[in-house]
Amino acid sequence: MSAVVSSSTPLRLLIVEDNPLDADLAIKALERSGRRLAVVRVETRAEFLKELANPPDLILCDYHLPSFDAPEALDLLKQQSINVPFIILSGSIGEETAVEMIKRGADDYLLKDRIGRLDAAIQQALEQKALRDEAQRAAEHLRQSEFKYRCLFDHLMDAAYLCDAATTRIIDTNRQSERLLGLDRATILGSRLSQYFPAGALDRLHELPPDNPGASVKLEAEMAVGEHPRVKLSASLITIQQWHLLLVLVRTDDC
Repeated sequence: MSAVVSSSTPLRLLIVEDNPLDADLAIKALERSGRRLAVVRVETRAEFLKELANPPDLILCDYHLPSFDAPEALDLLKQQSINVPFIILSGSIGEETAVEMIKRGADDYLLKDRIGRLDAAIQQALEQKALRDEAQRAAEHLRQSEFKYRCLFDHLMDAAYLCDAATTRIIDTNRQSERLLGLDRATILGSRLSQYFPAGALDRLHELPPDNPGASVKLEAEMAVGEHPRVKLSASLITIQQWHLLLVLVRTDDC
């Protein structure tokens, strides 16, 4: 195993290649493009796995090596859930084989006689990785936000209903609501809040101006279901992605 290192925040590049001359050609092509590199070259499965303990920024892999090949290297990468761009750089690889490797997760493939395209391929692969990382961060942020919302919503002291502002159809509700209505959440979702009150009891909710997010109203009303004949309601108009919603909190005398 050999290493070539440059300075000034280099790209950490792992080259899986048994021919040192071919590896040097790739390195020189990238350096001519102005790219700073920290390169490690490996030839065997054991060496490759050792380098994955501290994953590089990008992997260049020859398709055929004496005791190792690109499909096995790519499988090892995926098995360890390492998100590193993987580019195949081969002297000879058929189009059908190349397409199959892309389907298996390789980011790109190049023939060694087209080494001039290598820097552009690397740049594209790194940009795609950055987009994947950003999407993953956004998904994780959303998951955490939903978890926090669910915890907060379920532990409110009041029965809570998130409703479509125009129809009062219930989009979400909490555990206190199940206790108030004597119904399970699955039954409540999709029903209208007005189903649980006498006709006209919730008319003031519809008077909230849809173009005024944050507008609110408080009222008392009789219940048509459950064991609490009279409750206090507070409703606020909110807008999420141009969708007008009502957050309705219902409190009984014993809360």
